[in-house]
Amino acid sequence: MTMDYVRKGKVDWTGDNPPLYLKTDPDGDWSTLAVFFRINGSDYGRGNMILVLQNPYDEQPGDAVRLCVTDNAPLARYLVDDFVRCFGLFRPAQTAIDALEIVDGATFRTEADYPRHVTEVAEFGGRKVELRWNDVGEMFAVAQPPADSQTGKHEMFSVFQPAGSASVTVDGKTLPGQTVERDFFDRRAQSAALAHSESWIRA
Repeated sequence: MTMDYVRKGKVDWTGDNPPLYLKTDPDGDWSTLAVFFRINGSDYGRGNMILVLQNPYDEQPGDAVRLCVTDNAPLARYLVDDFVRCFGLFRPAQTAIDALEIVDGATFRTEADYPRHVTEVAEFGGRKVELRWNDVGEMFAVAQPPADSQTGKHEMFSVFQPAGSASVTVDGKTLPGQTVERDFFDRRAQSAALAHSESWIRA
């Protein structure tokens, strides 16, 4: 008996993948793009990664943050090259992504007073980066077909939980910018959300 509800594609990875996008000018370009990965299963094993791009579209960024920290470097390289580069807001930021140094050996932890805030923390070489989602709201589920997914090759399933606001802090300095309201699937929401139980299944 064939079960229509069993997906036959290869599960490339499953885990959590919350985004956090900030602007200093609501009508201008994004000032900070950040994303967290907590991978529970993939061909590269399990692991965590935080990626932060400050002034992501600036060809001469000066001392802007270009940071990727992980506890599994092969997994991080795979996620950056095969997924992050394909994500819509990151597509124009290829130069910034090329400049990333992947820093391995980080330790990760979650600090939370749910639903008031959830903070993902990475520490490495005496340094620290924190991504914080504040006032997280009601969860909703998404099943996105390959034609509409960010890679165009995967069916994507996730449970999203939009945040009311968010912040990125690197070495004790909070990067400038705030979330902005935008279209988010079938609703309007701020440009940061938790993303639980996310799975990318190759069509």
